[in-house]
Amino acid sequence: MSNSVLIIDDSPLLRQKVVESLRGACLFDNYFEANDGFSAIKVLSREEIDMLICDVMMPKMDGFKLMEMLNKEKRFEDIMVIMLSANRGIFDKIKGLESGAIDYMTKPFHPHELALRVSILLRMKGLQKELKAKIVELERVTVLDALTGLYNQRYLYDTLRREYNRSERFNLKLSLIILDIDNFKDVNDTFGHQRGDVIIKEVARLLQTMLRGYDFAVRYGGDEFIIVLSQSTVIGAHIVAERLRKMIEENPLLIKLNGEKNVTASIGVSTFPDDTKEGYEALINRADQALYKAKREGRNRVAYGRL
Repeated sequence: MSNSVLIIDDSPLLRQKVVESLRGACLFDNYFEANDGFSAIKVLSREEIDMLICDVMMPKMDGFKLMEMLNKEKRFEDIMVIMLSANRGIFDKIKGLESGAIDYMTKPFHPHELALRVSILLRMKGLQKELKAKIVELERVTVLDALTGLYNQRYLYDTLRREYNRSERFNLKLSLIILDIDNFKDVNDTFGHQRGDVIIKEVARLLQTMLRGYDFAVRYGGDEFIIVLSQSTVIGAHIVAERLRKMIEENPLLIKLNGEKNVTASIGVSTFPDDTKEGYEALINRADQALYKAKREGRNRVAYGRL
């Protein structure tokens, strides 16, 4: 992945010196130049920049004003800034660092010192990217079910609470589907837990094929799943639930895995505000009650959360 630097100074000779120092150390793939803050903004608007090397004193917009602008835009938050100044006073250094610059050098500078400082900062930036990527991956793993790749209960409660509150605030429908594989204990007892895991993974895959971009599916535990359907009416949830029930019953792979017998599922559906207005937990409970109603009435069917 290429990296880019933008050198900002009203002196063409100084910009040339900076470029030569960095090129000699092979630190960047792309070099851009600007003679003041306004010109720098134009470059930033069209290019991905990793580092700014910026003079403090410039016409039109100086380095401190440019830093103020950068600090207001989230898209610039990862850009590292080195400030250059002929002023050796401590207060300018403090002001530069407080404004968000990661380093401050006085002019004239030694080319090798500049290259070394930039090299160190680029290594720091690389480590920061790796750390951010690991944090993102860790957060992703903590909300996913290891077997199916669906979300887990932790994600369900956090996200469903927000979705419920949003639906309540804007008077939107919100539907919940709870699905349980019928007689799954018999499958495990007959074919073993390894075969059972394959069946669970295939059911999870079928669930994912039913989702719109703003819906999500959860492995609620064992062979039980939840689908959250944002802005979905009772009729819309019924269509999804019934289609899913048929897909599971008629799936050739599931039939084969179950010894040439159909795998079936019982499904409970609840909708806000039709079935409950008492919170997201009540919405789950109402769908759960509907699920047990479907079980009592003979399994392989869809039931609803209305009392």
